[in-house]
Amino acid sequence: MIEKVVTGSFFTNSYVISNNGKCIVVDPGLSYANAASMIKEKYDVEAIFITHGHMDHIDGIKYFPNVPIYIHKDAEEFLYNPSLSLYDMMGMRIPFKKGELEVRVVNDLDTISLIGYEFKVLHTPGHTRGCVCYSYGTKVLSGDALFSGSCGRTDLPTGDSMKLVKSLKRIIEAYPDNYDVYPGHDEKTTIKKERSNPYIR
Repeated sequence: MIEKVVTGSFFTNSYVISNNGKCIVVDPGLSYANAASMIKEKYDVEAIFITHGHMDHIDGIKYFPNVPIYIHKDAEEFLYNPSLSLYDMMGMRIPFKKGELEVRVVNDLDTISLIGYEFKVLHTPGHTRGCVCYSYGTKVLSGDALFSGSCGRTDLPTGDSMKLVKSLKRIIEAYPDNYDVYPGHDEKTTIKKERSNPYIR
């Protein structure tokens, strides 16, 4: 099962993927204290998946001590660098220090076996250099790369519009039409629908 949790001033979508009383939390963001409390009451949290390292997708990590953090190798620095993760821009202090988190670096095309599912990693740089999609079953968690009819911005640190266009094309080539897309903001969409996304065409 997958549940959406929207928190913070950026209305960031976090997702809780659960099976048999265990779960994975994807992109726990800002103002996540209440969400984290409810999740921990309901499930054993086995892992946190991060699609990219912006503050509105990582801040809630602090509510899950000792839970492994899965993040792309090119995004790991964002966990500790307030300029990259945009904490500086928002006038906030980054809540993590190197050595405090149990980080498990992922790479393009890795497979992660957890809570009875096989998750596949697709590196999709452009919004930031370390963006990834995680897919399992017929679901794709696209972070801030692909939105419904739109895509992520590229004017922030390590953003690259040309790389993002390539990543968007890679996403729609990687998955069949019947896959549902769960983005980092706004509403769910499908691969079939996003084949006519103006940023891909």
